[in-house]
Amino acid sequence: MNKDVERGRPQAAASMCSEAVCAMLDRVGVPRESKWRGLILYMRGIKDYDFLDNEQKERLQALVVEVLRTRDFSDAKFKEVIKANGQILSAPWNQALTRTLKETAALVQEFQETLFRHKGGVQKLENVTVEAVESGGDVERMLGTIRRGFKEMADMIERDAEKMVAMSLTDSLTGIHNRRAFDDHIHKAVAASVDTRKPLSLFMCDIDHFKRFNDEHGHRIGDQALVVVGAILKGFAEEIKRLEDRDVFASRYGGEEFAVTLADVGREEAEELAEIIRSKIERYNFVIRDPDGQILAAGIKINVSIGVAELLADCPSPGVGHLVDAADKALYLAKSSGRNQVCAYQRPRA
Repeated sequence: MNKDVERGRPQAAASMCSEAVCAMLDRVGVPRESKWRGLILYMRGIKDYDFLDNEQKERLQALVVEVLRTRDFSDAKFKEVIKANGQILSAPWNQALTRTLKETAALVQEFQETLFRHKGGVQKLENVTVEAVESGGDVERMLGTIRRGFKEMADMIERDAEKMVAMSLTDSLTGIHNRRAFDDHIHKAVAASVDTRKPLSLFMCDIDHFKRFNDEHGHRIGDQALVVVGAILKGFAEEIKRLEDRDVFASRYGGEEFAVTLADVGREEAEELAEIIRSKIERYNFVIRDPDGQILAAGIKINVSIGVAELLADCPSPGVGHLVDAADKALYLAKSSGRNQVCAYQRPRA
């Protein structure tokens, strides 16, 4: 946030205040030459800040509306709004930290279990070796027994190593690729697209009104919604691979947002495929059951908004950041245009 605004210096705000905007602030009673003017102007212009996601922009704009509606311009209210603004800005980082800590805890637990398995394997190998030596039998047979023991131990370690790598790249809730896997994949996909000059499309998919869905049905059902979207995306990727032998990489980007990269797919085709995904999710019927399995509610729906962008066509320079930013802008367009739709990136007019 602008330090002039935070410290209550109105001079910077005054220079940003157009005649129409200043007149509007006068009508709602915002004191002239006050820190409130700078704060409100800053928050009104938040839609132009590219580093914020769609939910953050919506929450900040709602905060502005609430301030103007209540017309409480006291110092206590100013501190309250500043605090709320900070919480909104830091929310994605807090969510990412929480998610990372949960993933780390799961990996630590798995690592501990792996160590215990290896300890048991070492003890078993020791017993086999001692028994083979003490048996006093044929040397070749004894060595064969020891070799088999070592091979079993090596195979177990290799399987566990592969499992640990897979866990570190998998979202524990939905079972699809996580953000870490996406970051690794997208850099390789962009480099390949630039080298081969073949298209690469990305679409960002966000569950509409997810917070309201959670509030209405509870976080357990909210988690189920995330699992369903993840399963549909995973099934879609597997189907494209099976039918057309093309690579589609679906991942959970964070929160209720998912990312899908489509190698050798242009924007128009990506839009068509994204529409298929949107339609599948829209048709899905949730059934809520109690712990005993009895149906409490049925026919519950969720919708998603999807933003699509193509690397070589939509980016000022072919980089990961520009591609993600273009897809995110397209997603914001889909959200701001009514949600439950697919929108492609639109270049700014010169």
